[in-house]
Amino acid sequence: MERDHEEMTNRLKRRVSRRPRSSSSSRAKKIILAGFALVIFVIGTRTIGSVSDDKGRQFVHLRGGSNNKNKNLVWVHSDSQAFNERSLAAQATHLIVVAGHSVLISGDVENAARDDSVWWLYDYQRNRGLPQAIVSHIQAGIKLALEDEKSLLVFSGGETRSQTGPETEGGSYFRVADALHLWHGRDAFSSGTDTTKEFSTVRARTATEEYATDSFENLLFSICRFREVTGAYPTKISVVSFSFKQQRFETLHAGALQWASNRFHYVGVDPPASTGFNLEESTKGERQNSLIPFQTDPYGCHTDILQQKRKERNPYQRTAPYPLTCPEMKELLSWCGPDLISRSQVPWGAI
Repeated sequence: MERDHEEMTNRLKRRVSRRPRSSSSSRAKKIILAGFALVIFVIGTRTIGSVSDDKGRQFVHLRGGSNNKNKNLVWVHSDSQAFNERSLAAQATHLIVVAGHSVLISGDVENAARDDSVWWLYDYQRNRGLPQAIVSHIQAGIKLALEDEKSLLVFSGGETRSQTGPETEGGSYFRVADALHLWHGRDAFSSGTDTTKEFSTVRARTATEEYATDSFENLLFSICRFREVTGAYPTKISVVSFSFKQQRFETLHAGALQWASNRFHYVGVDPPASTGFNLEESTKGERQNSLIPFQTDPYGCHTDILQQKRKERNPYQRTAPYPLTCPEMKELLSWCGPDLISRSQVPWGAI
């Protein structure tokens, strides 16, 4: 009897020992997985999502920030002004070019006017007021476009940074104009009197040019971009960039394209010295690295420094389509000099 009882006790012990255990480590794993899923959900809704405003419009939150409608975020809503609305872009006669200098690398676009970390900058560009300069250039281009309803604004610049992925300078500038609500003339640096216009068609008259790798291509390719949109060539060109680049654009580039000086307007905009910008230092670098090379090589085909810049700024090996879309410019697009092309060989030579 005692033996039978002992044997039964041992069987019960063995059964208990074989039961699955709900260990503390298993519970911890479940908690970690649940937390990880929550983080992924939060990141996802932070990166892209949609909300409705009090008018029932659907807003798409494209990148970064939070769904706080009181902040200047990148939003596109169901009644955003469409490109070429009422054929406004196609009717343009005046080309406004804003030359690009960098690409966005952060979703924190609402700080694009002040924060270096929002942009991909080379070491020599850091702490030199580049964010302030870029947004000032965008604002200056929009201001010109507000003053002329027959203008097409083009943000020009290609996929110039290998580390950022295929992000374009032109596209980055357009996104900043959206994020900071600049289309009506808002000043991103002013907290004073509101000078914005109640109505603006500038967004409908703004395009990007996404192949240029230097200032000469900014101008040349934007002319072709204008031709793609309007079916004709501009009668007037305005260019926005730094003040120290005026001679390069106004004399060398416009001259190389045989563009008449009385139909060319340059707007030089620099950030304040308080940002770290040094005009004297920038002017010296401009002369050494751009003015002198372009003086002897106006089309940027032969000089090592100009060729190297184009190569480095085209890491994705993009080829511009402009010989096909602007056949009248085909000869100019392939012209390498060093002699200047004649006026009879450019589409606007008779203007």
